[in-house]
Amino acid sequence: MKDIFFKSTEWDNISELIEEYFTELGYYNDAFHNSMMIGGTPHIIFIDNELSGFFSVADSWESGKMITSFYICHKKRRDSADILDSVCSEYDITAVLVASNDSHLISIAFEKMKALGTSFEMQAYNFIYGEPDVKADYGMECMEKVSDDEFGKMNELTEKQWDGCFDSDNFQFWKIVKNGITFGYGAVCRMPYNKKNVDVGNFTLPEYRRKGVGRSMIINLSQIALSEGFIPVAGCWYYNKESIPTLKSSGYIPQNRIFYIKFK
Repeated sequence: MKDIFFKSTEWDNISELIEEYFTELGYYNDAFHNSMMIGGTPHIIFIDNELSGFFSVADSWESGKMITSFYICHKKRRDSADILDSVCSEYDITAVLVASNDSHLISIAFEKMKALGTSFEMQAYNFIYGEPDVKADYGMECMEKVSDDEFGKMNELTEKQWDGCFDSDNFQFWKIVKNGITFGYGAVCRMPYNKKNVDVGNFTLPEYRRKGVGRSMIINLSQIALSEGFIPVAGCWYYNKESIPTLKSSGYIPQNRIFYIKFK
């Protein structure tokens, strides 16, 4: 029987493992996936005293804890199912939040779900950049950066979509303006430990919806990201019937899904 044990750590202590993890995922995952991972407490995995991977644990959305990331070095994956069982037992794991491009975790998590007779829920879409088929209705000439003294107003008008983000160096905030009128807002977000992607998002003011504003913002933000050497990605709640068509019409491809797999 192999000796498997875990030790809590800090994210900065496992940057090499995180890079291996993102490389395996293909750099397709959005800010929601990233924030859920980083929002959890990281732990390193040892097998027979050898560093073999990491996982993160956060409060679940029902009771108990959920796994928000789980990475095992390739040469140790014969033991992945046993490691997952041990983590679930030791940390009162009741669910796993996993993206569909994480084939390693999703495989063993669904196997465990089947054995337990539990279920899963569709949680979100991950979109990756694709060349848009149409031009932005409001081009780059309508894009203006949001100044610091506008953040409070923007926060209220966007229903606090980016609440708590305005002091972060990871965000750039933009607005679409024509004839002195602001039609909508958007953001480009750099994600911790992900050196290749940025997340783009938008909010169209209610009175200007269905006029190409949201699509224009996404197209323009994507061009800004690409010009800075990043691959843009985006995400939205799985049942958001408004955002999904906007992202698709902006050229984005629904590459991945995020699942909430229940163990209890």
